[in-house]
Amino acid sequence: MSILVVKFGGSVLTSESALQRAVAEIYRYVRDAHKVIAVVSAFKGQTDQLLRLAGSYTQASVSSATPHLVATGEMRAATLLAMAAERSGIVTRFRSAYEIGLIADGEHLNANPVSIKADVLTRDLETVDLVVVPGYVAENAAGEPVLLGRGGSDLTAVYIAKALNDAGVKATARLIKDVDAVYDADPATVGDSAKPYEGLSWTEALKIAFPVVQGKAMRYAADNGLTVEVAGLAKGYQTVLGGQTAYRKTSPLKRPIRIAVMGAGGVGSKFLERCLEWSDLIEVDRILVRDASKRRDHPLAAKFTSDARNFVRNDVDVFVDIGTGVSPSAELLEGFLKAGVSVTSANKQAVAASADKLRAAAKSSGALLTYSASVGGGAPIIEALKRAAAAGHKVTSLAGVLNGTSNFVIDQVESGKSFDTAMDEARRLGFAEPDSTADLDGTDVGAKLKLLREIAFPGQSPKHIEVGQITEDSLVIPQGKGLRYVARAYPTADGLQGSMKLEVLDADHYLVGARGEQNRAIIELDTGETWYVTGKGAGAWPTSESLLADTLQIARDMPLK
Repeated sequence: MSILVVKFGGSVLTSESALQRAVAEIYRYVRDAHKVIAVVSAFKGQTDQLLRLAGSYTQASVSSATPHLVATGEMRAATLLAMAAERSGIVTRFRSAYEIGLIADGEHLNANPVSIKADVLTRDLETVDLVVVPGYVAENAAGEPVLLGRGGSDLTAVYIAKALNDAGVKATARLIKDVDAVYDADPATVGDSAKPYEGLSWTEALKIAFPVVQGKAMRYAADNGLTVEVAGLAKGYQTVLGGQTAYRKTSPLKRPIRIAVMGAGGVGSKFLERCLEWSDLIEVDRILVRDASKRRDHPLAAKFTSDARNFVRNDVDVFVDIGTGVSPSAELLEGFLKAGVSVTSANKQAVAASADKLRAAAKSSGALLTYSASVGGGAPIIEALKRAAAAGHKVTSLAGVLNGTSNFVIDQVESGKSFDTAMDEARRLGFAEPDSTADLDGTDVGAKLKLLREIAFPGQSPKHIEVGQITEDSLVIPQGKGLRYVARAYPTADGLQGSMKLEVLDADHYLVGARGEQNRAIIELDTGETWYVTGKGAGAWPTSESLLADTLQIARDMPLK
């Protein structure tokens, strides 16, 4: 288990509106197969505000109630971050300082951590991808809340990483800041002449890394021989404290990545909203819609166009396809790739129908073809398969619940609702289109399974795939069992076999654990390992999260023109 202990402080969490940027950073790590512990500070300025409020009541003395009051800042930010992560499809658990047994000794406002129940965190991470904990707050031996002093959230993250490593679990502390590195001078003062460090020895870090990293956390890490990473949101580099002192050679992103987008419906509108959150890194150049005159109240209304014929131009870095159906998405994807523009698509029908053409165009031009959002929504199934291939592993079996809409309906019927009521609820929540035929007859799952098969079993195609449909009459669930619409593919001596149909499974089966709009996949490898992937598979939040992750990944991977 590879764990990142990621700290988000007030310089990053400037307000509630910044929470989703933190979620995007967490999702980036989760889809790269890291388990994440997010250590969360109060929103910017709130701790000082609460301390002043406490001081106005206690005057000359410090009340034992002060830590109770101040801790509400961390609790509020941390619980909201956990909820935001769940909304985007990340399997999440919140834990308080009490629940993880974080004990500290010393003054009520400047204590030092001395013990923690690391096993609580490791057990959680066996079943979830993210655990969110408040920073800066602990308890003393008497069970009273105490604070860890200025920069206490940095110390919380470093202390948790040390405790996990002591327990035999590899963990790295990464502190997310409002700068992308530790510099040899303040960039806000000297501009581009400030040079970023790739690494700093603790001797040097203790001299120059404050106040980017608080001294108490650095001293603890230095005394215990830890390394600590300092990074900015969405960046592909960091400064490693506790390593060798060296300047960074990687060039930073010099300008926002320019994108063209097709689609401004449910998912498209949410994605565009997310782009506005990342205006420092993403510039929306144009948006293709059916009727540009209908959305005059949209904050990006000036970018809307209905001119599909002149939409493909190489003046952008990425084309984001949020269309439906094969055409015109397939033609636009191929056109942009041929023009040297990287693409990311949530349209599984278009990518599946023209995958060979798209790969050929990408290979010819050197542009990147990504389509993580087209399968699994927020469940990073494609990333898991690509990771297996990159490691030289062969997939021996692939099985998954790949349609969030149908799984939501099945789950609702299991809970006692009628089929029609379940469908109406799915539409109300935005999980289903008015015409949900493709979600129920295997069309949607078939396109997704094709894309997964081409990664898992390159060059192999099944002669026949058994396809079942979801109807009111077919949703009969035996007592004590679970029912799921399962897509499977596996090689045999007679060639690749595949199926997409309703299956009766044991109630404790991993795929039965896919609740509501969730997707899940089981990937078996020739090494004997079994990988499990889960996440929300329907809805605007998880799908836009995946599109955003692909867009930011392209920005990290490709030099911009």
